[in-house]
Amino acid sequence: MGRKEKSASEGSLLTHSILLDTASRISKPLHDALEAIGPITIPSRSRQSLSYHLSKTIVGQQLSIRAASSIWGRIEKSAQAAGMGIPDYFIERYKNEIRQCGVSMAKLKALMSVCNAESRGELHGPSLARLEPADRSKRLLKIFGVGQWTCDMVSIFYFRSPDVWPVGDAAVQKQFKKLIGCDDPNSAAEKFGPHRTYLALAMYKIANSTPR
Repeated sequence: MGRKEKSASEGSLLTHSILLDTASRISKPLHDALEAIGPITIPSRSRQSLSYHLSKTIVGQQLSIRAASSIWGRIEKSAQAAGMGIPDYFIERYKNEIRQCGVSMAKLKALMSVCNAESRGELHGPSLARLEPADRSKRLLKIFGVGQWTCDMVSIFYFRSPDVWPVGDAAVQKQFKKLIGCDDPNSAAEKFGPHRTYLALAMYKIANSTPR
């Protein structure tokens, strides 16, 4: 294990310990569930551009993982056939082809807005990375079709910000509420700052590991 990987592992263990300590003062079921899944790490960032990641996130809004993946795969093939990259492909000339991939009119408009924002230099990853998640969201929310959920997903999975709590994510909210037995999950989540991203990722993992 290299020095960087070892440092990340040690950080994950420390964060896990902090989550467990906080959870023990809130809810035993939450504590036990976190203990069972073990340390959480934030996934490695995509090597693609921010505009690519943002476009993919928009396509996945309110869809199952399988449906979103299928539509995105068709979009990539269509863009490749046209000899275009993403988001450059999202222009008026190709709107019919994009719609045939299974993209709604509203999402098509949002994808075209991402393309325009990219061309104006508004999606410069390094510049946005220096901002706090709330300030970054203010910038991204100016793009048509980008809501707070999309901003949170970008901050978590692209910028790997450690303290993001996705209020609009139904899966996270449902699982957390179930474990704490409380009607005000967001207030409870505040107690986990500045590690709320790890808490959110833990809720995903717990939900996916729970037999249905």
